[in-house]
Amino acid sequence: MMKTNQPPPYGAFRPSRLRGVFLRGAQGMPTSWLGKRLALLLRRLALCCRRDQPLDAQADGFRLRVHVADNVSERKFLFMPQFVDTAERAYLAAHLTPGGVFLDIGANAGIYTLSAARAASRLTGARVIAVEANPVMFERLAFNVAANDFGAIVTPLPIALSDHAGSIAFTVSATNLGESGIIAGAGRRIEVPCDTLVNVLTQQRVQALDGIKIDVEGAEDILLVPFFTQAPRALLPRFVIIENSKGLW
Repeated sequence: MMKTNQPPPYGAFRPSRLRGVFLRGAQGMPTSWLGKRLALLLRRLALCCRRDQPLDAQADGFRLRVHVADNVSERKFLFMPQFVDTAERAYLAAHLTPGGVFLDIGANAGIYTLSAARAASRLTGARVIAVEANPVMFERLAFNVAANDFGAIVTPLPIALSDHAGSIAFTVSATNLGESGIIAGAGRRIEVPCDTLVNVLTQQRVQALDGIKIDVEGAEDILLVPFFTQAPRALLPRFVIIENSKGLW
């Protein structure tokens, strides 16, 4: 019999009953100072052991496989979705249009991708393109997309975006995979394929770009400046949600 590299199906890593109690308690805390402190306490109790295994659970209505040991954003969203970019995710959901495209650059495990896909599923012809260069995070992104049945809406791309096409050095953080990127830093260096934003949109036959979310650990200017300089006006997004890394630009 041939062996496959398919991951176990969603539900294989359900939290224990006690962990589930802590998880639901953290997710149910109000968005106040005290609520956040209590949510953090409940998260700590839930993660006091077995951090080496992922958790299959729901957050904000999404089915997720969350790796709690090596990615801060995954861990935070699972236990505290009410504190994670709620205004930004609500804005993008309200501003997607029929036939439009939302582009998630630096998609990580897919928090913005899933939020956009849920909104796009209610709009005729709307779709999401999710770009994630880290091979480990790309697998997690693809799993979460499939677990939520968004495969027909989301196109995941395992590349980096930059100011040129070809390949580029990529640093994989050893402590927080969400801090990996093309800006040199502490971690393991690998080569990943890269392309320009204009090329990717052309290849994906994008005609109307509703919005972009971009979080690439300080490399935002490297790919956005050429795009806004060279892109035809028809491809310019109606909105951009961007991590403020101006100290690195």
